[in-house]
Amino acid sequence: MFYIPVAAVRLVQRHLKSSGYRPGDVDGDLGPNTEAALDRLLADRADDLAPEDADAIRSGSRKRKLTATVQLLADDAGIHAGPIDGLWGPQTDYAFNALQHVETYEEPPRNWRDSSAVPNPHGWPVEREEALIDFYGPPGDHQTMIDLPYPHRLAWDKRQVVSRTQCHERVADSVVRVLENVHDHYGMDRIRDLRLDLYGGCFNKRRKRGGSEWSTHAWGIALDYDPEHNRLQWGRDRAAFARPEYDAWWSFWEDEGWISLGRAKNFDWMHVQAARVP
Repeated sequence: MFYIPVAAVRLVQRHLKSSGYRPGDVDGDLGPNTEAALDRLLADRADDLAPEDADAIRSGSRKRKLTATVQLLADDAGIHAGPIDGLWGPQTDYAFNALQHVETYEEPPRNWRDSSAVPNPHGWPVEREEALIDFYGPPGDHQTMIDLPYPHRLAWDKRQVVSRTQCHERVADSVVRVLENVHDHYGMDRIRDLRLDLYGGCFNKRRKRGGSEWSTHAWGIALDYDPEHNRLQWGRDRAAFARPEYDAWWSFWEDEGWISLGRAKNFDWMHVQAARVP
């Protein structure tokens, strides 16, 4: 179930105003002035609406008119929103988030990274319990300590700095290589600016939140960074790690075969794991 955010109303109102359709104030209120402006725009763009839905859009609810306009704006920006049908679903939700990104950065967001396109030089297994046990052993076994290539601050207590962490022995060398590349590329000042030193942890023998399956953290094959700005349910429209300045960060992990749940599934952007997404 998708709802239409107030930010979508404001985005459309800004466009209507700049294009001369006179929606009134940019206030997020889908009122009669905004509806009248939508009617004028949709009349001008009638040929661009899905033919089977055009009449239903123009005679429909304010929300359907607004949704169709978001779809039109996305299409104008080269963002695929599916048919211009005035129905807000997953593709329109993605298109709206992408439009927000264009407004902020003046370029479309990077495409989501299909995890199957990420190389797998170490043969990390698929994230299924039997495959993880076969490759890594039972949860909690074969742990080791590594020296971190740069100091990390604990995300829940930034005054506490750690120089070592615990992870599975089969991923230890890979973690060190990734973080060495991060340090060499960004430097310590930029690392702190981007909060790439705010550490949410690695090994934690626990079940997945709200579930019965073991978390990849239970094997020490997942790391979390900057959870405050990359919360579990946040998508690319809110998560800091979805922004272009983190592209190098992700490339270093992906070169080693690690999977970002954010780039693969658009949630839990704090998390990276040495397990393939099924």
